[in-house]
Amino acid sequence: MSSDQEIDYYELLDVTYNDTREIIDKAYRRAAIRFHPDKNRDNTLEATNKFLLVSKAYQTLIDPKKKLEYDTLHKARIAAKKRYEALDTKRKAMKEELEEGEKIAKQAKKTVFTEESKAKIERLREETLKRRQERDERLRQAAIAKSKLSSSTTNNSSSSNFPPIYRKPNFNINAYETMVLNKMLEVGKLEQEIRERESRKS
Repeated sequence: MSSDQEIDYYELLDVTYNDTREIIDKAYRRAAIRFHPDKNRDNTLEATNKFLLVSKAYQTLIDPKKKLEYDTLHKARIAAKKRYEALDTKRKAMKEELEEGEKIAKQAKKTVFTEESKAKIERLREETLKRRQERDERLRQAAIAKSKLSSSTTNNSSSSNFPPIYRKPNFNINAYETMVLNKMLEVGKLEQEIRERESRKS
């Protein structure tokens, strides 16, 4: 079979499988006039090729033997074309399914990442809150300790068991000043230690 026999003769003449000889004759005359080179002087070459194809289509379809041979091949080509189109549709469906699967996978990955980010942020928030509470508790305990220390110093200074200086001529004023200074140093060291701990935590 030559390449021009792959052309749909029925479409070229605008007829069907079951059309009569009379209908085919009329269709041929219309097509021959339409594609006659004398009617298409602006494109003679293409018109000539079309005219020859129309003539060959007509000669094939009016000959029962040639028509049967052509119809067998023509129907086989149509069936093959339909199978290809069905396969192409299936490939398109598979491609769309694959793309949809990739889209879902990306979305799932994004969702997991978002959940992990939320969990991480929540952990950081809880850790920050915990450190803040621990810091506040240390400051509270330090304030209590400082308050107790100040109260103890005041009580010792105003206690009736502590004799006024003028009542005890032998009272060592230097020892008393040393004690007070030591207490003040202890308070200062405590405050410095608290600041250093806070600095290390930060």
